[in-house]
Amino acid sequence: MTNHTPPSDDVDDHADDAAYQTEFDPTTDSVCEELITAVATLNDVDPTELALLSDFVDPEALDALFGPRATGNPREANGHILFNYDAYHVKVDSNGQITLHQPEFGSGNDHLR
Repeated sequence: MTNHTPPSDDVDDHADDAAYQTEFDPTTDSVCEELITAVATLNDVDPTELALLSDFVDPEALDALFGPRATGNPREANGHILFNYDAYHVKVDSNGQITLHQPEFGSGNDHLR
C-alpha cells in the first residue's frame, strides 16, 4: 500500500528543497514501480512520459536491494541509497520510504517535463 505525503520544506539535508514522501512494502512492492508512480504523480504525467529509470540507476539492482530475499523472507538490513532521477534527488530507505527532493527552480535541474 502506498502512502503519499504532501511536499514539506524541512526533510533531511535538503531543508530548502520541496520534498515528497511515499511508502512501499519491501516484502511485496517494487521500489522502482513506486518511484516511477510517485514521480509521474508529482508531474501529472503518464509514467511512460518519464525519463527511463535505467538511465539513472539499475532498476533490477534497486528492486533486489530493497525487495525480499529469494526465499521470500524480508531483508534484515537497515540502510538507504541516494541517487538522482531526472530532476529529483531520491532517497530510498530499507524501512520502505521513498523521499524525493526537487531543488528550487533555477538550480539547473528543472527540466523534468
